Amino acid sequence: MNKNVFKYLMVAALSVLLLAGCAGKKAPEVTKFPKKLPVGVQLYSVRTDLEADFYGTLKQIREMGYAGVEFYGEYYGNSVAQVKRWCTELGLIPFSNHVPFQQMIDDVDKVIEENTILGVQYIVFPYMDEASRPGINPEQFKETVAKLGEIGAKVREAGFQLLYHNHDFEFVALPDGTLGYDAIFSNNSRENLQNELDVCWCDYAGHDICETLERYKGGVPVVHLKDYKLEGHLSSAPYALIGITTDNSMKDEGGSFEYRPLGCGQVDMEKVILKSMEIGTQWLCVEQDEPSMGLSRLQGVAKSVEYLRALDLM
Repeated sequence: MNKNVFKYLMVAALSVLLLAGCAGKKAPEVTKFPKKLPVGVQLYSVRTDLEADFYGTLKQIREMGYAGVEFYGEYYGNSVAQVKRWCTELGLIPFSNHVPFQQMIDDVDKVIEENTILGVQYIVFPYMDEASRPGINPEQFKETVAKLGEIGAKVREAGFQLLYHNHDFEFVALPDGTLGYDAIFSNNSRENLQNELDVCWCDYAGHDICETLERYKGGVPVVHLKDYKLEGHLSSAPYALIGITTDNSMKDEGGSFEYRPLGCGQVDMEKVILKSMEIGTQWLCVEQDEPSMGLSRLQGVAKSVEYLRALDLM
């Protein structure tokens, strides 16, 4: 048998086996990807493990096959220099760091100093507080967007690229009809601010992920791969106002929402990954905010690796 045909059949078989545990999810059509991108994990996904054993968790992440890690500004008592040494020892690339906006405003020089030691390429604005959101306070939102540009220029001068990580609330219209998400970038230069698209929240907000990626072609160096399963309709955002149940799903009177490992939810990840490659993305970053399907946090991100391996992407 031709080796390429054999490899194709093996990848297809692995995909079917992998998704056997993802109820209601059909096996993916095996896509021929033009290349491989480095894959990292947002460490917020395994935050309780990090708190208990920082080095041991990094070691397990590397053993799973992840090439890099994205931090979230929390080192649980370890110095940034020590964390950097551990990453170097393990062969993990610390490519990015989510830094709370208030920290950037209060002491951007300290943020630059710490991330210079850590050696990241990207500094990320991870979350817009409620008072600044476009659907709540458009004027405050505009001020926040302008401040983002100022911080972006400052960190760019220091050798970093500032990214904006979305949730769903940015995808609402401002009084002039512009989407809040688009206003963030149209009011800042691409040099000072680029995108880290979270595909779960883009999809949850009702927007086509691939169209959004195409619209920002060349300006989305990192794509957050996050899968989810939604049943019915939630009356509020799942990350904000809904109580987490004992099985880590989130429910209200209208429906239920659950974060899922890649390939076990409703996002067409193959299509998203292919489009990410087409538009110049540099890193794929796996994130699962809460565990599900009876898996631990580490098991959840490990299952996402299985999915990517089945597609011959890792």
